[in-house]
Amino acid sequence: MDEITKIVMEEFEKKPDGSWVVVKNADIQTKSGKVIRMTPGMTFRKGGKVSGIDIAEALDAIGAK
Repeated sequence: MDEITKIVMEEFEKKPDGSWVVVKNADIQTKSGKVIRMTPGMTFRKGGKVSGIDIAEALDAIGAK
């Protein structure tokens, strides 16, 4: 599975239900060099994957640091 190498927390907002929503255009870069483009309004919940990556889980892990 690919790993995230760049994600900007300010481009996402955590909702009370634990999901994350994109609040401005966001590009996530992965270790393999892939760029995943996200647009405002996209919502991510734990367990849901985009290109094999659980975006919500990654944001939770980064936010917990």
